[in-house]
Amino acid sequence: MPHMQDAPAFHRNKEPMLGVLRNLLAGNDKNILEIASGSGQHGPYFTNALPNLTWWPTDINPAALASIQAWTEHLAATSVKPPQQLDVTGQAWRNGGGFADWPVAFDGILSMNMIHIAPYEATTGLIEGAAKHLLKTGKLMLYGPFKRQNKHTSPSNEAFDQSLQSRDPSWGIRNLEDIIEIAEDNNLTHHQTIEMPANNLVVVFER
Repeated sequence: MPHMQDAPAFHRNKEPMLGVLRNLLAGNDKNILEIASGSGQHGPYFTNALPNLTWWPTDINPAALASIQAWTEHLAATSVKPPQQLDVTGQAWRNGGGFADWPVAFDGILSMNMIHIAPYEATTGLIEGAAKHLLKTGKLMLYGPFKRQNKHTSPSNEAFDQSLQSRDPSWGIRNLEDIIEIAEDNNLTHHQTIEMPANNLVVVFER
């Protein structure tokens, strides 16, 4: 179909991430907000495997929004809502504003492979807004590469970081301890850090 993007990262991370979500989000029906949904492949895949989830995709990029909608329609993913254009650096999101059809708050907010391919303001904005859009005990889940104690966890991550910064100096792999500090400043508790394949992590915070 036109507009459908196929993200290589989706095929690499879909199974490991599904296992994480299965553990974190089992049980009752849950509304999950995805920040920077990209190609839009995660929502249909995860909701097909976990039917208790309703998926709310977002992205800042119009091309991504078109891809999200195309995948949703192609796979008849009825538990995936229409995508919304969202800029997490904007004051509306950071102050707790949302879209008319959104639930009052979300059981989970997921962002995969965004914070290192965006200015640092997007990281702080994501976390500030998440703290206002989560239900009590709701979870913020961040997936991707991180530094630990300001050191890269592998040579491949260091090379990737250098590549990112050569493309845009405002991009780069973030330091885990800094992210935890920002979250705690916004009343989000560091719940756990989960080791993932290819030197990635899932960092989970709870409201």
